Amino acid sequence: MREIRDGVRRWLAAGEGVALAQVTKTWGSSPRVPGACMAVTADGRIAGSVSGGCIEGAIAQVALDCLDGHLSSLEKFHASTRRAQEVGLSCGGNIEVFVAALDAGLFACEDALIAADADYVRVTAVEEVAGAAEPGAEEAGTAPEPADAPDAEPFLGAVRDADPSPVLADISEGSAPFVGLSFLVADRAAAETALASPDGALAAGLSLAAVPDRADLVLIAPAAAADVRALASVAGAVAARPCTASTGHVVEGGLDWFFARMLSKPQLVCIGGVHIAVRLCEIAHVLGYRTVVIDPRGIFATDERFPAVDELVHAWPQAAFRDIPLTANTAVCALTHDPKIDVPALMAALDSPAFYIGSLGRSTTQWARWRALKEEGATDTDIDRIFGPIGLDLRGREPAEIALSVMAEITAVRHGSPYRLTTMLESAAKVEAEKKAKVHG
Repeated sequence: MREIRDGVRRWLAAGEGVALAQVTKTWGSSPRVPGACMAVTADGRIAGSVSGGCIEGAIAQVALDCLDGHLSSLEKFHASTRRAQEVGLSCGGNIEVFVAALDAGLFACEDALIAADADYVRVTAVEEVAGAAEPGAEEAGTAPEPADAPDAEPFLGAVRDADPSPVLADISEGSAPFVGLSFLVADRAAAETALASPDGALAAGLSLAAVPDRADLVLIAPAAAADVRALASVAGAVAARPCTASTGHVVEGGLDWFFARMLSKPQLVCIGGVHIAVRLCEIAHVLGYRTVVIDPRGIFATDERFPAVDELVHAWPQAAFRDIPLTANTAVCALTHDPKIDVPALMAALDSPAFYIGSLGRSTTQWARWRALKEEGATDTDIDRIFGPIGLDLRGREPAEIALSVMAEITAVRHGSPYRLTTMLESAAKVEAEKKAKVHG
């Protein structure tokens, strides 16, 4: 949602209708993951994507139909079917995309949560379920390939009534949740702040309700769409899912609910305002990271050298980290080559849940850092969290090329890539063995 936010905000402010398409399920080699979004206006403008370009045209047409009739549709593309081949899905993947009109009030709240860099979850009822399974039956927004997928011709390109749609719903006849309904789950304080934002007028039609067994969370839903109490069990089931599940499905009340977790921006902390850090921050910015550069040497960490960095800190790392939290969403790169700066920074990073810690320098430098960290009390188990020499071995030598290799490694670690990565402990052990071999040789 973050990548389409600016366009959607601009279109809604101009009074235009917007449809939202969300990838809700994939299997095989589908081009985009569950949670990927695309927004479409009534005059056919597009932001974001739901594939590598192969089904966007078909989804855009469905979105226009949904906007025209205030309806919703779950589009199922199986690569081996004739219809999927017609729209261009030839990569061997299978994908399901839910399309519905976007509620302007709910988006106003969502926009405010994104602006505050708050975590939240968007939940949408995407399909009626016959013989509903237990809640949480499907994991992480993916599903095994159905047995009949190769031969079945899925229901494609048609628009289904939202049963009833948000616009056509007759509240007097009941307030049960319906296909197409979306709501948010967020931290209570963040939600209250979002609703009190300057765009609060748009969000005035929203209701808040408690999430079962979670005093810190609330659900936020269009007040006229359904009794929010009927959504409480859905919100509770979503809140009970592991925070590592970025997307997934829960089944409640005869409906399949897709959820997509929107996390705060990841953070990149560069120790040292060196040339590599300049390029590294530029690349990280494109990838959606908040960037911080820490260097006690004022000549390096300047606004002129880092025009786009989010925060420049002229302090020693151990002092800077008192005000800059290193969370599980943080990557730390020690880049100065100066042990007086890098070693305290690495020690502080080891005492945090940062998902990535990297150290610049060849293997002999890693060996020296290993010895220094051991003297400071770090164990080999601790040090094994540090990647060094930093970056994938792309053989590049220019600052931008090295920055690319570092960001590639950070991305690999963040997403659990199977690439073979080198740690400081491994590099130090190799140098140590070579030194011993020379002594005994």
